[in-house]
Amino acid sequence: MTVISTLVTTHCTVHASDSLLSIPQPDGTYKYVEWQRPKIVKVEKWRGAASYWGLAKASTYKWCAYDWLRGMANQGAVHSSPEEFADAVAHGLNRTLSRLREPVDPGIGIHFTAYERIQGYWIPELFLITNYTDPWYGCVNPAGVRVSRETYHQLTNEDPRPEHREDEYRLRVHNALQNGLIFIYNNGDPEMFNPVAGAMFNALRIARTRGKLRDVSDIKTCIAIARTPVAVVSAIQRDFFQSNTRIVGGKVHDLAITPTGSYQSNSGDA
Repeated sequence: MTVISTLVTTHCTVHASDSLLSIPQPDGTYKYVEWQRPKIVKVEKWRGAASYWGLAKASTYKWCAYDWLRGMANQGAVHSSPEEFADAVAHGLNRTLSRLREPVDPGIGIHFTAYERIQGYWIPELFLITNYTDPWYGCVNPAGVRVSRETYHQLTNEDPRPEHREDEYRLRVHNALQNGLIFIYNNGDPEMFNPVAGAMFNALRIARTRGKLRDVSDIKTCIAIARTPVAVVSAIQRDFFQSNTRIVGGKVHDLAITPTGSYQSNSGDA
């Protein structure tokens, strides 16, 4: 398991994640096998990145989500659009998961952000690629991995629909972002993440009212907004959880992408 955070603003998109990989044990504890490797992959063809939670390895089959996703990203140029790439990732995961027979939890989810060129604007989108029926609590959909567009859904609370790819919907997202709206998404352990993120945003609100808040158009500030809740949840589990029961930990990674396709990172991942 893990926790990932994705921020979408008019200035950049940002991914942040912990790096802990664990194997559940019969007694309810975890065996830890990785503390440093990122769970964020560049998708440079589409000025994007993808981060994942859930199934990370199937050792018997020598399958690793990070390596597999990086291989898909390296083939990004063969697809004609970010949505086509997202669909290819979903189809590829369905084929892969059908071959993995060992007793592992097959639940997996991916946040894929990209920029689409629409009427002269580079507009960010977050594609949710997952086989969870509820991405927060881990019920796996027997129909397999599916793709949905999430920004217009979050803007209006309308269920995601294929027509949300059309210009009129994407321009509404663009206008909302231009007016200062920020989208933040998280998956993996939202019950831990959301209270921390809520407290952080309240602190930012107080800083703004006092005239002390940094410029939120600064990319480093955006990175901090995405990564800080991940780091705090990791610290809480490190300091207060019983031995071998934490599911978030290790190095916190982050990656920001601007509309021009420039990558920046505070964790050395650019």
